[in-house]
Parts: sequence; C-alpha cells; structure tokens
Amino acid sequence: MQYTVLYNVFVQLLYLTSHGLTGVLAELQPPTNVRINSVNMGLVLEWNASENQTENMTYRAEYRSLIGSFKAVCFNTTAPSCDFTPHLNPLGVYVFQVRAEQDGDTSPWVKTKEFVMDEQTILGPPSVTLVSTGTEIEVNIQDPVFRIRRFRDVYNHAIFRITYWIEGQEEKVLELEPLSKYCISVMVLTQRFFKHSQPSNVTCEGTAEANYLVNPWLLAFLVFVMIALVIGGMVLVVWLCYRLVRFLGTKAHLPEHFTEHMLDKRCSSFLAMHKSPPPDEVYHEVIICSAGRETLFPLKK
Repeated sequence: MQYTVLYNVFVQLLYLTSHGLTGVLAELQPPTNVRINSVNMGLVLEWNASENQTENMTYRAEYRSLIGSFKAVCFNTTAPSCDFTPHLNPLGVYVFQVRAEQDGDTSPWVKTKEFVMDEQTILGPPSVTLVSTGTEIEVNIQDPVFRIRRFRDVYNHAIFRITYWIEGQEEKVLELEPLSKYCISVMVLTQRFFKHSQPSNVTCEGTAEANYLVNPWLLAFLVFVMIALVIGGMVLVVWLCYRLVRFLGTKAHLPEHFTEHMLDKRCSSFLAMHKSPPPDEVYHEVIICSAGRETLFPLKK
C-alpha cells in the first residue's frame, strides 16, 4: 500500500515537472537589441526578432510621456520597427516599449531609457549649393529639414561652420585664388545643448581668371547708366519737339466763348473768314494838284 501511494506521488510530481518544463520552454522570448533611431526629430523604434520567432509572431510597440500612460502605436505588426514621429513633440521626453505576441501568448516587455527629443535627436546635414561669381564663390546654405516643426522653431540660435580647401589638397586655405577648384563642407552648430549636425556632402566649384572678369556691381552700374542716358535722351527729344511745335504754331488765341460761337453752324461763314488768308491789297497812283504844287503819292484803295 505504501509503495502504491509513493508511486502515485512520484507520477504526479513527474507529470507536473514535465508540464512546467514544457511551459518554460514554450514561453515567448522578447525582442532583442531594442534601439531608438532619431534623426531630424523623426523617431523610429527598431529591434531584432526573437530567437524563437515563427511565421505568425507579431509585435506590439507603445510609448508614454513622463506624465502619461503607455499608448500603442504599432500592433499586430511583423515588421521589426515602429515609427512614432507623428505622435511626438520635439520638446518632449518619452519612454518606449515593445513585446512579441503569438496565439494569445506574450513575451515580457522590453523598455528603453528616457529619450529627450531636442537633446538626443541627431541633426542631419544642411543643404549646400555653390555659385561661382568669378574670383569668388557664393555659398547658399539651408537648414536641416525636420520631420516635425521647423529647425529654427527648436534651435533658434545656430551658426554654420564652413570649411573649404583646394580640391585634392588637405590643407585649409584663407583666400581664394583664380583658376582654382575649391571644395566646401558645412556643419550646423547650435547653442541649445551645444549640438552639431552631420557634415554636409562635399561640394566643389571653380573660380575664373581675374584679368578677364568684370565686377558684377560695376557691370550693373554701367547698364543702369546706359539705360538712364537713353531714357533721358528720349525725354529731351520729345521736349524739344514740343517746344518747336509751340514756337511755330500761332500764339494768338480767341476767347473761349468766341471759339464756341464760331463753331456753331450758323456762324460757319465767320469761321471760314477767320481761317482764310488775308486778301491782296491793290494800289493806284493818284496825282493831287493844289496852288501850283504837285504832290505824288500812292493812295490805298
């Protein structure tokens, strides 16, 4: 009897032990190498798949701020990443967590440390374009483009560090020389957290021969002077023509009420007389005799 009881206890212990080991072995393993990838205020949580991942395994990723509870952004996803960018504030502080799920079973959560957006995000490189203006090179720089907000909304005090050198040489230069090709790289430096951006792509541009170049400001001034002279000459010619016409034209003007009266159809004869040339005057010689004296002079008829 005692042997039977002991045997039954041994069988039950063996049964429980075997099922316990099976449950431990079957427990879902959490994702590994959980990391945050944040560039220009974008934030993507990435991880490696669980060691015992199967085809129907999915993941759930959540986040919370310092004063809130966890909110799910990605769930039932098979991708080993989750983009949290649209849900975040560039001045916020957040914690993220992710776990594996399969057929109702879940793995333990894997949490990240607190992430300060404006302090820990990586600043991407600025955009740089070069324009050669002879012996000078004009550098046009644009701020890094953030995924949320504008760069200057977060880092309102920033400067650019410009490094340039002759192509093929490592030595930095201070002055540009004609007929040389220079390469330029730009980096953004912020006063907030003393952050610096990734350097821009190396961009190269050449200078021209100084002896054959005209200062663009001088050229613009000469063009302006030429245009002013042409316009001034045209105005002077028009003014002289106007004065000449005024000089050759009649200076006598009838009163306004006379002109209106003469324009009346009933006074057309007066208007014709006014516009007709003066008649030719006819002269005849007349001899007048008086008291033994002759006087000869013309009389007007």
